[in-house]
Amino acid sequence: MSNNETELDKEELQDLLNKKQENLEHLEKIGKDSNYIKELSDIALIQLQLEQFSNAEKNYLICLKHFEKQKDRLGQASVYGLLGTLFYKKSEYQKSIKNYELAYNIYENLLQIQEQITCLKGIGNSLIKLNKLDEACDIFLDCSAICSDNNDIYNLLDCLGNLVYIYEKNEEWDVVFELYRKTLKAFKEINDSKGIITSYYNLGILEKRSGNKREALRNFKKGTNIAIESNYVELIIKGLGYVGETLFYLGELKEAKNEFIKALHLANKVNAKNAKLQLHILLQSLGLQDKQIMNELRMYKERKK
Repeated sequence: MSNNETELDKEELQDLLNKKQENLEHLEKIGKDSNYIKELSDIALIQLQLEQFSNAEKNYLICLKHFEKQKDRLGQASVYGLLGTLFYKKSEYQKSIKNYELAYNIYENLLQIQEQITCLKGIGNSLIKLNKLDEACDIFLDCSAICSDNNDIYNLLDCLGNLVYIYEKNEEWDVVFELYRKTLKAFKEINDSKGIITSYYNLGILEKRSGNKREALRNFKKGTNIAIESNYVELIIKGLGYVGETLFYLGELKEAKNEFIKALHLANKVNAKNAKLQLHILLQSLGLQDKQIMNELRMYKERKK
């Protein structure tokens, strides 16, 4: 998105805010009833989007007082959740956690599953920002369990992604491997080809790190085959590179060269500059000169005809 488009969105939001504030003045004359609070809540949300944080917070607190007087627990929980988002955006992570927890407690009592998940994710993200990784891990594990119990695959993938980040930082590779397997299973359930391919590549990278080169090769090949079926060119090039490198480490140099040539042919077709450079270096590490690389490419093109 260009700066002009972003600016236009802000202008549109500001226009909408001005109209709603005019309407609020009209509603105030009638009385600060539920219609007034609904409009005020909408105004606070626009202010939050425009990063007018102090105005948004002030208006949310007025809404909160109204919902407390009305004993409207869902209304209170909604405001607490929005305040959690507001403080997260302000980088006030402790305040964000406090508000998300207040919202979560109400949603848990009222058995609002989706809202509980949203709050837990908010708490977990704030804990990551505070570098409290063990606490964040516990939260995302709880959240993952709720997502699994309720077959919420998309939020489960979010939680798994955060858990992978935490365990990678802690260099707990066995746990990361299991998380990638769960991620692969989740992507398969929603038939997300890119997610499946990336999961296979990640599993391959971890297997290679552990010295299980044959298993790494198997995962890289699986991912590459799906990339070919789905016609994701960048992922095909990446996969062929992974397969070639693994074959190289297994001492299967001719097969490695063939994979690199396939990848280079494709990289040339789409003019993927970084990939072309890397593949040239890999082929040179196999002892091929530029002239030989060109010759291999020519022969590969002829075989493809």
